[in-house]
Amino acid sequence: MAYGRHGQQARDPQHYRVLVHSLFSSPTSITLGNIVTTAVPLFCWHVTRDTTFVPVFLVSSAVLLLRIVIFVRYHLAIRQREQSDVEMAAWDREFFLSATAMSVVIGMTAYFAVANTEDVSAHVITITTVIAFSAGYIARNAGRPFIVVVQLMAMCVPLSIGLLLAEEPYYSWIAVFTLLFVASNIAILFSLNRNLVELAAARKRSERLAASLRSKNVTLDTALNSMVHGMVMFSANLELELANSRFADMYRLSAGDLAPGLRLTEMLDRLIKAQVLSHGCARDLGEACRRALQSGRTNEVELLTERGQIFVVHTELTPDGGILMVTEDATERKAAAAQIERMAHTDNLTGLPNRFRFNQVLRKLCTDAQCGGKSFAVFYVDLDNFKSINDSLGHEAGDRLLIEVAQRLQAVLYRGELVARFGGDEFLLLTRPMRPEDAADAGRRILDAMSPPFTLAGRTLHVTTSVGIALMPEHGRDQSDVLRAADMALYEAKSAGRNTFVLFDPKIAENLNSRRELEQDLREACRNGDLFLHYQPIVNLRSRRVVSYEALMRWKHPVRGLVPPSTFIPIAEDTGLIAEMGEWAIKQACLDARAWPDDVSVAVNVSAFQFKNTAGLIAAVQAALLASRLPPSRLELEVTESLLIEDQEASVQAIQALHQLGVRFSLDDFGIGYSSLAYLARYPFSKVKIDRTFAQHVTVEGPSRSIIEVVCQLAARLGMRVVVEGIETEEQREEVERIGAEQAQGYLFGRPEPVSKLVPPREVAA
Repeated sequence: MAYGRHGQQARDPQHYRVLVHSLFSSPTSITLGNIVTTAVPLFCWHVTRDTTFVPVFLVSSAVLLLRIVIFVRYHLAIRQREQSDVEMAAWDREFFLSATAMSVVIGMTAYFAVANTEDVSAHVITITTVIAFSAGYIARNAGRPFIVVVQLMAMCVPLSIGLLLAEEPYYSWIAVFTLLFVASNIAILFSLNRNLVELAAARKRSERLAASLRSKNVTLDTALNSMVHGMVMFSANLELELANSRFADMYRLSAGDLAPGLRLTEMLDRLIKAQVLSHGCARDLGEACRRALQSGRTNEVELLTERGQIFVVHTELTPDGGILMVTEDATERKAAAAQIERMAHTDNLTGLPNRFRFNQVLRKLCTDAQCGGKSFAVFYVDLDNFKSINDSLGHEAGDRLLIEVAQRLQAVLYRGELVARFGGDEFLLLTRPMRPEDAADAGRRILDAMSPPFTLAGRTLHVTTSVGIALMPEHGRDQSDVLRAADMALYEAKSAGRNTFVLFDPKIAENLNSRRELEQDLREACRNGDLFLHYQPIVNLRSRRVVSYEALMRWKHPVRGLVPPSTFIPIAEDTGLIAEMGEWAIKQACLDARAWPDDVSVAVNVSAFQFKNTAGLIAAVQAALLASRLPPSRLELEVTESLLIEDQEASVQAIQALHQLGVRFSLDDFGIGYSSLAYLARYPFSKVKIDRTFAQHVTVEGPSRSIIEVVCQLAARLGMRVVVEGIETEEQREEVERIGAEQAQGYLFGRPEPVSKLVPPREVAA
């Protein structure tokens, strides 16, 4: 806290400096006023010939010159450099002393004129001067009220005394009026001073706010310009509002070409003239924007630029009725996809069918076997100690070995049988229908084919092989089971010393049977209602209040105890039980949530499997809301990026339909998958949940913190909230709040609890 001179407290040093500077802000008016003050005693002497006014005139002239010198020195000083607080206090003191001296001169002139002379003109001019200068001081020096009060007293008190001593009786009334005038002016003075101080404070707040806005704009610009995708936003009139640098680079436009207010049609014309887009591509891009604006639905268009680049453009309606356009340079991705498509069925190195082709054939054989077709055998072949060969002889020799192994395995097969390279040094064979004895003979043939030495890099090598064998349908009823059986048999072969084969048997099948038992128990648990929900709070970081609870499914097995969700959820998804379990979870969560306050919602995870029957999912949500009478806005469905990747069109339709009911959606575990920013534009998400792995490193500068910051900035632009999962420490909470996240979830705020143990939502003591 800074203090001004003369006992007046300034609110802070900056305010004090502004108020002191206001004293010197009008040198011309003060100089002219002081000249008039100097002329008044000279006039009184002229009309009265009273020599008393001569020394008063000389003193006033000296004070006039002193004040002029002070003003000149002050303005020269502030032009040279900024004055320190001590120097400002010194200038304040000099102004006070010189102004008080001049006020004393005015007051004494008035006193001598009224009390010692009878000349009316002298009376009039001195009284007028005092009143005029009193009003002027209030207007000019209101920033320093103490100085004004001293000046008023120095002028008006001598005048009032002179009026009381004058022989004219009515002058006593003028003296009273003068004192009342002083009192009212003091009241006005302090009112003006408050306004000045508040104005200075408002100016400071305005400057601080402007600086904050500039800082936030810089942060937002940094975030937007760090995006890998090009992004522009248009108003409802299709006039440009915002564009990041990536968009300008992709479309070869300068900053001047993307000035705010640029119409979409003008931008497309520039792209055509710059030979970035053809007329047809520009027309398609414009139509995509107009369709999004008219229908409110997401549109996607693929553009081939004049330079051969492939742009995938997503257009989406923004909350304020404008258009968000996100451009992905998909050139490399599309080229890779084309290459993958060419290589979809063949291994580049060996020329054998690859994993994809093998799975196609295996799936077909499994389907035929379930329909009464003939059995077959799967051989899982793995080279022993292949890594040491690669490390010692190099990858080129290793590749040569794999090629020769592929040739030897092909020689073992009969017509119609298949050998494929599954990856690395793993090969899979599908053989004709056979008995276990025949499968064992085939296993020996494989080992015999691999027994002759290989010549690699001028060296002779003996390479052994381990083989796992599974029969269909004896060892598995579907593709995954039979492959798993062969894999387990291979593991047994390696455990048995390698260079051998193992046929899958009931002992190895115990793990498979255990899984099936768990599956059966899970079905029974669903029928008997043995599943239950726990709830973990999601809190508002600013208010520390619970705004939502996430429903988490739990299962207590009568023998195994609590079974982790990571164990029984995959089984439920593989068997299709997840649909039934998901419907129950939505209904139960809605029933539990209806007892909570109106501002607390419930979040339920929805599996990608449930979206395969969109009609059933929509009906389940409607039934749950109807049974619980829970407002749709209090139900939030959490989906993961895997759903959006697998079937985007079906997912969009289902999510849009539920969104129209009023149900909200959030994107869960953002950042651990493909994490395309296009998802945020295409889907009506109200919330983005950033995966817990990013919270672990948020307190240090690095990729995790940067990703959270960028997502917060973009989500704010799109009208979404951001929830950071996995908050376990106060430091993490403070950091994600500082970055811009609105909500958080984690053990810091509460662990999953049964609904009976939930306390009424209140402020969370972190």
